[in-house]
Amino acid sequence: MNAGQSGTNSAAARTAVQSRAKRHCLEQYAKQHGFADIRHYTDDDESGRFIDCTGYTQMMEDVEGGKIGVVIMKDLIRWGHDHVQMGIAMETFSQNEVRFMPSTTIYPESLEFAPLINLMSEWYAKDCSRKIRSVFKAKGMAGRQTGSILPYGYIKHPDRKDLWIVDETAASNVRRIFALSLAGKARIKSAVFYQPRR
Repeated sequence: MNAGQSGTNSAAARTAVQSRAKRHCLEQYAKQHGFADIRHYTDDDESGRFIDCTGYTQMMEDVEGGKIGVVIMKDLIRWGHDHVQMGIAMETFSQNEVRFMPSTTIYPESLEFAPLINLMSEWYAKDCSRKIRSVFKAKGMAGRQTGSILPYGYIKHPDRKDLWIVDETAASNVRRIFALSLAGKARIKSAVFYQPRR
């Protein structure tokens, strides 16, 4: 049996489309390389560490149980965040004579350079994460928006999407909430105040 491993961590609608696309890519790759008996292991809608996801856990159990001969993974980006766990998995593949093939990453047939490639992937992921955080911090410090969802009481400027302006329709409610807060009302009492009168 040949295993195709994929996963996404996103909103439900996008997840379904991404999952189908990844499955299709993996199936095409498997067919191009002459593999017919394919089983997909997915971790859609699961967050957390890659190695803790149910699809990955089941795949590794099947590897150790001798049910898999080839593992095809879309890429190493997600897996490469933890080169130690990746090394353990590679050793498990080797012990069980399982061939590993990432479909979109250049990876040598001989695994002698695998630890170096995995380490570089981990460093690259950490570097990207650090850069993204610093950009968001700089935007926040400059008073610019850092998210796509506007807080209640604001709307997007008609001409500049990165500028928020006060929503005059909601402004009276926001002012009333602040007035209740300044008067010493707890948040729950402010919420009760805004519930429709029966």
